[in-house]
Amino acid sequence: MVTATTDGPRPVRHQAYEGWVWSAVLAAASACGGQLAVLLAVFALLPAREETYYAPGPAIGVLVMFPCVLLALVLAGFAHAWALALPALALGRAAARRAGDPVLGWALAATVPLAAGYALAARLLTGTPWLPALLWIAGGSALPVLAAVWTVHRRARGRLASHWRIVGEWTLLTLGGLALVPLALWFGTSTGHLASYRPPEIGRAEAVGTWRDEDGDTVIRLRADGTAFLSDVPHEGGEFFTTTFCDGTGTWAHDAGDGDRRAGVTVDAPPGCGAAADRSWLFAGTKEKPELFVVIGDPDAGELYVLRKQEP
Repeated sequence: MVTATTDGPRPVRHQAYEGWVWSAVLAAASACGGQLAVLLAVFALLPAREETYYAPGPAIGVLVMFPCVLLALVLAGFAHAWALALPALALGRAAARRAGDPVLGWALAATVPLAAGYALAARLLTGTPWLPALLWIAGGSALPVLAAVWTVHRRARGRLASHWRIVGEWTLLTLGGLALVPLALWFGTSTGHLASYRPPEIGRAEAVGTWRDEDGDTVIRLRADGTAFLSDVPHEGGEFFTTTFCDGTGTWAHDAGDGDRRAGVTVDAPPGCGAAADRSWLFAGTKEKPELFVVIGDPDAGELYVLRKQEP
């Protein structure tokens, strides 16, 4: 006797998941790496909102370390794909088989408990607040999971794509996003929505007073008659990129600056300190808490000295 069976062909949307692993991983990894690259570009190009003392911005570091940054993005993309996007897709597939609903909704829903677990691990290991970590992980996982689901959905429709094509498509999308970053930042700064740091405008009368470093060792006292009292003030020594210190009484002059050149004061040190002790100190900080700073030594990696004006 032949027993009839009700097993028929599987729904088309589930056939797509046969042999889907590498296509889904590549799509999720490419999407994750691409969005990280765009976020990194925003961070690198975002106007500084605080004083940087002319230090190289993050964009310089990204360019210098570009091969390492690119490798880190690739590794981060694949790590996220295997650790979160792929499990979310597998859970979504299992739930969709039972409920008969589209996989996308279930896969996105599955990212929440997975992200909660990783956020808890981050809380226990690093002390990161759980809720912000959850929101960042879950929000950052939406695009990679969507990319993985869309890739296997195309397989269900018979539109198979090679691995190179999957990576190429997401690379083009990433390049498009990177091209929009400077345009968006330019629009934000030109409309005033993104304010960049501007050094304070300090006049000569406001510069008169005592300027001291955080430790209280270095002191420059600017007097209204144009004389300057110096105590342990740094300047470049006679040898290559060495620093020596000067004491005594010299003169000073206010430099109003122009264009992109900052305002500051030019201090002419006592004769015994040598010509190398003559130095321009630039204004920094804010109008309420003004500062004077100078970089001694190697311009790319010199020693930063910051003096803050003391209350009278």
